[in-house]
Amino acid sequence: MKPLSAHIIKKSIRHTALVAVALGMGACDPILDNEDGDCTVRHHVTFKYDYNMLGVDAFHTQVECVNLYAFDADSTLAYTVPCTRDELATMGGRMEVPFDPRNYHLVAWCHRTGCTTTQLPSLACGTSHLKELTCRIGGRTQASDGCTEVSEIGPIFHGMRERDPQAQPLNPEDELNPTYQIPLMKNTNTLRIVLQNLSDAPLSANDFRFTIEEDNGLMHFDNTLLPDEQLTYVPFHTSDGKVDYEKGTRTSTSATTLNMAVAEFSIGRLMADRRPLLTVSNRTTGHTVLSIPLTDYLKIARSQYLSDMSDQEYFDREDAYSITFFLNDDQTWMNAAILVNSWRVVLQDVDLD
Repeated sequence: MKPLSAHIIKKSIRHTALVAVALGMGACDPILDNEDGDCTVRHHVTFKYDYNMLGVDAFHTQVECVNLYAFDADSTLAYTVPCTRDELATMGGRMEVPFDPRNYHLVAWCHRTGCTTTQLPSLACGTSHLKELTCRIGGRTQASDGCTEVSEIGPIFHGMRERDPQAQPLNPEDELNPTYQIPLMKNTNTLRIVLQNLSDAPLSANDFRFTIEEDNGLMHFDNTLLPDEQLTYVPFHTSDGKVDYEKGTRTSTSATTLNMAVAEFSIGRLMADRRPLLTVSNRTTGHTVLSIPLTDYLKIARSQYLSDMSDQEYFDREDAYSITFFLNDDQTWMNAAILVNSWRVVLQDVDLD
């Protein structure tokens, strides 16, 4: 057999090298789920809303629309990326962004699609500053008495991730699709006020005016509250109700009817160091049925079963409250006890003035 020529040996080596390179390039596809031969790094952002009382991620059930803002090292706006929940679902729950999230300060405001009560400013990439980014509660109307009233507002969520070039992605094993997470906090709450007669006299919600006064309608990029006009929150729904039941002793029973008037609010972020005023008055007589610092009363109930949680954490995690006030025959508040989220709170020895 004749020995292989040097020319043939060189061609064989070159062919083997080209095959090895081709196989190496194609390896991006089956492992990293990219197109054949495409080793482009694609950066992603995902969102999580588990800062609630259950500690369960509710992002995909409560958030419909995301507005993501990316600010560079000089706090200048570099990118804005809007996205809907449906669009996120088609991308496997994560948003592809045209930048490396580690090199930018990220802020997200999330809400319902088409929600007019979430008002965001018009910012320009390359010129707008981080401090210009706010979120304002809209839907404000001017009442005849000069008050700025707000009725039903949609849910508002805030998220922020500070610039950190050394941050590690959620999926370090996937070098071509690094993903970084932004945690969210809910800034809006629902509040249900129930007036309950101790007698069987009927009650009508139309006989009462329910208001909550607070100036919490303007939120900054870091979710702190900015100075704002005082808002008067009014119910988005009122109704009447009654419950018939039999009250019994060992020797007898008697039929009793509990009559109730109900008002439901949606309000902005509650702060532990502020005292929004809840007032209920009689529309006909003008008499004040009750007027209380709302957050002070909510704190009392929290301390009974979540004593290891700070007041502010409680307000930020909880987003639904119900308070029941008991009325005497003359429709004045019998301020000995209330029900807060089904917890009975005795008030005789409590000074909240």
